[in-house]
Amino acid sequence: MNMRQSTFSSLFHTIPLSMAIIFLTMSLSLSPAFAASPSPTQGELLQQQTTLEQELATLQEQLRRVQAELEALDTPTDASSSTEAAKTALKKQEVTVLDEISVVSTRLLQTPRGTTRSTVKRNQIDNQPAKDFRESLESQPGIILRKRNGPRDYSIAIRGFGAKQAFGVQKIRLFEDGFDVTQSDGLSRLDLQDPWFMEAIDVERGASSAIYGNYALGGIVNFRTRRGRDINGVETFTSVGSYGYQKYGTAIGKEYKHMDAAVFFSHERGDGYQDHSDFSTTTVDANFRFKIDDHQTFFFKAANNDLNVLTPQRLTLTQFQTQPKQAGTLAKANDRSRRDHRTIIGGRYTNQITPDTEVSLTGVYDNKDINQKFGITLDQEQPNWKTRADVRNVHKVFGMPLRSHGGIFFEYLETETTNFRNLRDGKGSKQNAINNQRGSIRNLGFRIREELDLTSQWTIAAGLGYERTHLSVDQINYGFFSGTVTNQASANRKFHNVAPDVSIEFHPNEHDRYWTRVSGGYGTPNFGNLTTAPTGLPGANNDLDDERSINLELGGQVHLHPRFNFQLVGFWNFFKDELVNQAVGGGGGNFATNADSSEYRGIEVAAEWMPLDGLTLSAAYTYVNAEFTDYTDTILVGGVGTDVNRDDNKVPAVEPHVLNFRTAYDHLSGLGGWIEVSWIDDYYVNNANTLKAQAATVVNVNLHYAEDVEWGWVRLFKAYVQVDNLFDQTYMGSGAIVSDSTTDASKQAFLLAPPLSVFGGITLGLF
Repeated sequence: MNMRQSTFSSLFHTIPLSMAIIFLTMSLSLSPAFAASPSPTQGELLQQQTTLEQELATLQEQLRRVQAELEALDTPTDASSSTEAAKTALKKQEVTVLDEISVVSTRLLQTPRGTTRSTVKRNQIDNQPAKDFRESLESQPGIILRKRNGPRDYSIAIRGFGAKQAFGVQKIRLFEDGFDVTQSDGLSRLDLQDPWFMEAIDVERGASSAIYGNYALGGIVNFRTRRGRDINGVETFTSVGSYGYQKYGTAIGKEYKHMDAAVFFSHERGDGYQDHSDFSTTTVDANFRFKIDDHQTFFFKAANNDLNVLTPQRLTLTQFQTQPKQAGTLAKANDRSRRDHRTIIGGRYTNQITPDTEVSLTGVYDNKDINQKFGITLDQEQPNWKTRADVRNVHKVFGMPLRSHGGIFFEYLETETTNFRNLRDGKGSKQNAINNQRGSIRNLGFRIREELDLTSQWTIAAGLGYERTHLSVDQINYGFFSGTVTNQASANRKFHNVAPDVSIEFHPNEHDRYWTRVSGGYGTPNFGNLTTAPTGLPGANNDLDDERSINLELGGQVHLHPRFNFQLVGFWNFFKDELVNQAVGGGGGNFATNADSSEYRGIEVAAEWMPLDGLTLSAAYTYVNAEFTDYTDTILVGGVGTDVNRDDNKVPAVEPHVLNFRTAYDHLSGLGGWIEVSWIDDYYVNNANTLKAQAATVVNVNLHYAEDVEWGWVRLFKAYVQVDNLFDQTYMGSGAIVSDSTTDASKQAFLLAPPLSVFGGITLGLF
């Protein structure tokens, strides 16, 4: 082979190989930090990194030799005209000089081993109304959502934890893109998160305070927004439906050389399916990811939600059976509303200072400004600052890869709250103040975690979390009618909590894993718990303790067939001093009490089968048996506190059985659809176990179409039609725990679930 033939051969073999190496390197360096898929061990990754660097150096040297040969062709020669033509063609070839590429491992932030987790994917969120997260989250085992006071305001319960209050999310820690969106008093609300913004939702089940801190008693949920590269231009979303429902959304996103930017906007409104349940909410979410250099990144996030909603009152069983769509009559229902604002601004700086060590600094400002009218009228503002620093390192111990994580954090929340008497005059007019509250919460602590790969298939993990919580609050109480000072309710409490986390995982391949885990969780009382008396009115409730749990679990996740996935988990939780919120009859408010001991045990099953291309059958089943093992309840009898033993009673607000079954089909043409059947068992709503929310079977049906098009500026077209509650089942979408100080006939516990509803919408991708 002559020199020119050698040149052609080298050139056309070197360039594709170079591109392959570049692609492989970029795939490694750009892999998401929160990827939940199984990964190689750190030792294997370091070996891969070394191999890639060596191959890249070899290919760069080959390219330099090719360029030298091309330069030599410029010298005069007596070669034939065909050779000269070939030389000219070669000279015209564009030769790309490879920039120096730094191969950086990004596996230091891998998902913790030995935990129970699942992911809601984009295809379970897309092509549907995107009005709330119940549409997608209940497809996962162990999870149930309950309707609260607003269009997206649902509680989340995992393994029975998190649905024992009449509002918001508690005992579950929420994150968005890794930023903590649970305030330092333990309260989260799903008003802030819009389903249409999301690419995926990660759920970790089981007590996880050693990893995530205070209030991670049932687990955590991390919402992942779509990146700019996923949008790649502009998308608009329009959805309309029953009961005056309208939603409009816009997403703008693009990935540039050193930045990925995504900005979302949505506006949603409707008349509501109950009397006095009109709503309007606007949400903005902006995410900017900057690559400073090969080792440093910065992630800026900002989100805001404005909410204006009329809220119907919870109904007694008789009211629900008589007229479930009514707003409630024990108090003037049209006095009840929410006008809330939530703003979050955060940043995360990450520096991989060596291939084995990474440092990250995170700061979040989270402000909640709420104005609510219920039994009383509440004006409250709670600015919250949260900071944390983390160091992650990988090294070897006796030849075995060890991943280490250490972190410290500090949180500070202030509250300024005034409650007014609601005149219940049909306008929600407020009269005199009935209390004024000023307080703060300081959380300070650390977390450490070690994951040791005993072999390529066995990993043992151990972690420990410590947190010191200092809650201080002063509340001046005034006469409900007189407005004169009556007393002062103050609290100055310090809580110290330690949570362990130990697990062993066997992962024989990238798909299968088996694990056993022992983990701890804890949660401290909040301002409202300590300053609301058992009457539901302002007053001291200073005897409350923090709640703690120990979670035992044994699980397996296997691919029994390339088209069949299966997960089975058994769990047993031991609760100490569980905080149980109970509503007082007549709309008087809610108060908290400790249940000394309780146990939650059950199983979670998830299965997914793809018998044909495009056809997916999935199911999720949860069984929970929750009982009080040592609990003396206190109820008011004739205005006097009376002790009642609740040992062996079922813990209220826990469904024993939940089943979700879904059949979905998507054709290559873009046409698809699914049918979903959910069965929710009945459950008690009081500690005496005398009143239940009913069981229900609900069927939802969806038909959709998605296609890449070339219609001028339009590049993507999607459309859907969906029917929720196809057979118009009338059932309770929520049953809050109600105090037994009132008779069953007077217990206001129930909110109506959505009746038969039809929705349709269109998504357009532009530019």
